[in-house]
Amino acid sequence: MVKTEIRKLPDGSVFANLVGKIDEHFDGRDILKAADAARKVSLKMDGVRSISSLGVRALEAFMQALGDREVVLEEISSAMANQATMIPNLLGNATVKAARLPFLCPSCGSEGAFAVPYESGAATAHAPKCPQCGAKMEFDGFSEEYLPH
Repeated sequence: MVKTEIRKLPDGSVFANLVGKIDEHFDGRDILKAADAARKVSLKMDGVRSISSLGVRALEAFMQALGDREVVLEEISSAMANQATMIPNLLGNATVKAARLPFLCPSCGSEGAFAVPYESGAATAHAPKCPQCGAKMEFDGFSEEYLPH
């Protein structure tokens, strides 16, 4: 189940933060209603922990229902990034700014999720510094499974 927090911004756009699991029950109706007159919708989806197979269809339908609005995904989770690389149409015409992805420190073993630009090579070029020891962290996985290529 996805929980949403929606705010209308002074410029007339809508911002929504989504947290939880996207499954067959997700329809985004509350976001669509709030964005009825909005020309821009910004979504923060770094709290989406998983997407079921039926959730993929529901998310795709929601993205299509946003129509010709400008849609910006401020930050997506690793689960979202992984699905987006496997299903190119999933996010429609949305612009993805960043993905929160898993990193591991080779020096001290610390691990965590950090936001990097959603672009090819970002896992290396924008690898964070370890908050524990300051060493450059390494991506914990295969970047081609999470970032565009």
